[in-house]
Amino acid sequence: MIIVIFFSVSTVALFFMKAILWSLFQWGAKIAIPLALILSAIYIGSFFLAKSNSRFNISKTALAWVWAIGFIELLFLGGLYHLTPQFFPSIVGDFFFG
Repeated sequence: MIIVIFFSVSTVALFFMKAILWSLFQWGAKIAIPLALILSAIYIGSFFLAKSNSRFNISKTALAWVWAIGFIELLFLGGLYHLTPQFFPSIVGDFFFG
């Protein structure tokens, strides 16, 4: 169950990042920054929703690690893209910019 939640959280985080980049390129920072704040609130809110839901038979610490790893994943990909674009994986670049 934890693997399914991890892949779900990672997928949602990546699509949120793609939406933020797309809006930044289409409309600029005036739209991208509020969108990033809204999507961040949804990401954090979904953690609290999953934590409070008793259907998941997973410890709160495991859920916290899933969300933390998803956030670290975004930081890592953002760092690769902005600091060392030559090392940015092409398959990930095709997802974000394709």
